[in-house]
Amino acid sequence: MRGILAGILTLLLGVGGAAAQTPVNLAFATLDTGSAWYVYGATMAELLRKALPPGSNVDVKPRAGGVGNPRLVAKNETPLGFGFTVTNRWAYEGKEAYTEKLDNIRALVGGLDTYYLVAVASKKLGIGSVREIRDKKLPVKIYTQPIGALGEFAGRQLLRAIGTSYADIKALGGSTTHVGYNVIVDAFKDGRADVLFAVVTPKHPSVSEIANDGNVSFLGLDAETTKALLPLGYVQATMPANTFKGQPEPVATVGFPTVLITNKELPEPIAYTVTKTVLDNKDALVRGHAGLAEFDPKTAWQPDKVGIPLHPGAERAYREKGWLK
Repeated sequence: MRGILAGILTLLLGVGGAAAQTPVNLAFATLDTGSAWYVYGATMAELLRKALPPGSNVDVKPRAGGVGNPRLVAKNETPLGFGFTVTNRWAYEGKEAYTEKLDNIRALVGGLDTYYLVAVASKKLGIGSVREIRDKKLPVKIYTQPIGALGEFAGRQLLRAIGTSYADIKALGGSTTHVGYNVIVDAFKDGRADVLFAVVTPKHPSVSEIANDGNVSFLGLDAETTKALLPLGYVQATMPANTFKGQPEPVATVGFPTVLITNKELPEPIAYTVTKTVLDNKDALVRGHAGLAEFDPKTAWQPDKVGIPLHPGAERAYREKGWLK
């Protein structure tokens, strides 16, 4: 892929307009097929296939989540991917979930939505906060998305913030299972799941399906737990009441937005086209997934919306519109 992209760049720089028609094939890392990110990716890919040179293709991959995607993008296994501001920053600086600096990743479009870290608990547990899992020494059956998704990593961080761990849960007779949303939904329907740790956006398809049965509640974070998470790059956030069925009260938690990311090797004209296409098609994005309704293209370049430096091609798109001076 690196050689192909380098060749495209040479052509684009060397022969001008004619070379702009050279087709490209871009792999796009999202998350599993029951996730909002997969729907986002499919929606954007449809728009990009029309905007990129004829014959181009965007291959939406159902992997690897907020932690895993920056690694794939940094290695150029997938030139496009979704990340979060928090995981982008960790990857760029080589901390938390990352043991090395992935400082070649770059942002294209930020602030696509707001994701919330949530704990979805079976009502049969009879608890009102995450901290009660530790305080009551509950042998809960915890579910998360696979390793590599931020929902799983953030779940571990959340347990650490309340003073417990996977090992502690297992020692009490509980369990931890890290699988795709199709399996998680069935586990809640069958009564095999007690708690889901996840990062979700409003209208999240699988979490909506879990909530629609009316058998779960959304647990908030107390001030002490939130305080422990803020130094990691999260920000305080409140999930509004009725974001999901059976959630009549606001849920105090932490949040962060989704970011479309790439790497330094993506040719500038392609990065420009990808960025401009997303910026110009908010209505189509929202038709694809309601979680994108709060996306504001005019602020999508701002540091707090991306977490890492912008790609030069993206910078050009924002400057042309007069949003980035």
